[in-house]
Formats: sequence, structure tokens, C-alpha cells
Amino acid sequence: MGRNIETLDQHLLKVREGSRRFENAFQSVSRMILEKGFDKVQVNGNVTYDFHIFREGKKHLIGMYDEITSLVSFVDDGAKGGPARELAFVLVGEPGNGKTFFVDALCTKYIEFISKTENQRLTFRFKGLKELGDQYGNIEVIESQTYEDPMVLAMNLAGHNIDANKEWLIEKGFNETQIENFFLDYRPLGACSDYILNDIRQHNDGNLDMMLRHIEIVPIPLSPTRGVLVGKYAPKDKITAKSSDLLGEEDLKRMLKIADANNPYLYNVKKGALARVAGGGIHFSDEIFKNKRDLVLVYLSVIQNRTIELDGYKWPMDTLIIATSNNAEYGDFQSLETEAPVIDRTLIVNMAHNTNHELQ
Repeated sequence: MGRNIETLDQHLLKVREGSRRFENAFQSVSRMILEKGFDKVQVNGNVTYDFHIFREGKKHLIGMYDEITSLVSFVDDGAKGGPARELAFVLVGEPGNGKTFFVDALCTKYIEFISKTENQRLTFRFKGLKELGDQYGNIEVIESQTYEDPMVLAMNLAGHNIDANKEWLIEKGFNETQIENFFLDYRPLGACSDYILNDIRQHNDGNLDMMLRHIEIVPIPLSPTRGVLVGKYAPKDKITAKSSDLLGEEDLKRMLKIADANNPYLYNVKKGALARVAGGGIHFSDEIFKNKRDLVLVYLSVIQNRTIELDGYKWPMDTLIIATSNNAEYGDFQSLETEAPVIDRTLIVNMAHNTNHELQ
């Protein structure tokens, strides 16, 4: 195997020993912020917190104490399984007051954080698919389209029988406390991963150890320019914008290779902006309320359910969703009674201009 390719057993051993973590996007971002420490400070007569990570580097954030504290509280709530898991964090303010700079700074810090070996995010791919027959054409290897964590695969290896999956993890040396902690963040596999794994399971007569021959663990290819793990979606012209910009769509090349019309891998969800950040990433929706209504409704479903859904197929997401909006667009959107459900799924943080002349 290549230097960066491992077996699932090797990955599980590192998780069991503690040299690797299984954590969701909220937990990763929270740990990234809190590990750097913070100070209690007085701002305008009020006691607040100053988080060191946002003051590092040549072009760091200036001021923004309330906004940063709101973000940290939001992320911490999500890390503990709170309602933030089903909300988007939205900064609202006048143009030019630093909203985009704030989010870009967070995303840059996150890329630096997960670039370190101890924080590296991994996913899996299926290999040896030609052994399964001709239903995949000449496709030999398929990677998880939403960069699912290998532990999610391990918690679904025996199918949808939770007890069987727990028993298998016990056989791999995990104790009951570790397993219960894993299953606090349990989620099913995405549609295509589940479908392929089921084919592998049938081919190997349900023998889990034999199934492992078809699984490789690989690092997620970090690339902010390709929108992997940190991605930005800006509103497009309302005529040309479409839901596939976010969700993906059917792939003609795959349709020519894959015989089974029910195979979810016919859908290329990586064409959409969301799948590329679904494996523990940050999705930044710039000017979210400028999008046409169809896309805003897509966001409503994605924010609440943390799921990419296409024609009934579902791909669960592990994503922190952050957005910005100008006051004017937010005011117009808020005035529409029909859009109240969208507003309810967001934490609105009003962001003012920095008027402190010393900080300026």
C-alpha cells in the first residue's frame, strides 16, 4: 500500500490508542479555538473573552469581541450536541464591515488546523469492484462522495444492525465506553456508500473481515481552492443558478458505465458545493439571502437535516454552516412571512462597524 493508504484495521487501532480522533465538525472547530486559549478582557465596561487564535498572524481580526464570542458559543453548543447542530450561523451587517473577512479568517485557521497530522481528516474508498461483477462497468475504485469518516463506515459495516456493529467493534478491542461515545455521533452511510457496501457484503456472504479487503483509508485531499473541507458559495444570477450548484446532479458518464438504474452512484454529488465539505468541513454561504427562493429552500432542508437529498437518495453531512448577509437583503427577506421557517433555522448575529478609533 502507498504511504498514505491504510486498512480499516490500522485506522481503528490508532483511534483505539488515542493517536487519532473521531469528532464532528463542531467538535473540531471548538477544539481548534479553545486549544489556543483565551483571556478575560473588559470592552466598553463589559467583561468578555478574547480568543487568542483570532489574534494570530499579520492580518488578524481586530475587535469583533461580541461576534467572536457568539461564534464560539454557537460552535461549543453544537459540539455538545445542542440545537446549533440544526442551525446556521449568520452574520448580518452593512457592506464592508468585515463579515467576509471574519469567515475567511476562520476558514483559513481551520485549514491550517486540519493540515496537522494529529488533526488530519480521513475518508475511505472501495476497491476491487470488478470482483463484484459487471454492474460497475470498468470502475475499479470508488471514493466516498461526501468524504465520510472511516468510523462512520465502521459503525455501519454489519449493515443497519446497531448491536452487530457494536459487537464487531468490541472484537476490535474497543471498550463499551468508547463505543457508546462513538454512537453518540452515529449517522448512516450516504446512499452510494451504503449501496456499494451492501454489494460487497453480499459478495463476501456477510463476512466482515473478508469485506475489509475492499476498503482503503485515505486522507481527504485538502484544497480550499477546490472547496474541499472549506468551501464558499456565492449567489449567482437568479436565471442561471440551480440547486445542482449545491447538491450535485446525475452524471452522464456514470450512466454509461453503471448498469443498475437504482445505483445512487449515478449521482455525482461532488459537483455540488455541499458534498465537498460534508466530511467535517465548513460551508460558507456568502450573501445567503440574495439567492433565489429555490436555493434558499435547499438551504432550509440542508441546515435542518444536515443531509444532501436527490430524488429520495440521502447523503448525511457533518458540516458547520456559516453565512453572511447585508442588512438590506436580510430586511427584505425577513419581511416575507413565508420565509419565517428559514429565519428560524439561523442564529442571526448583527455585526456593526468598528467605531473604536484606537482599534481602527
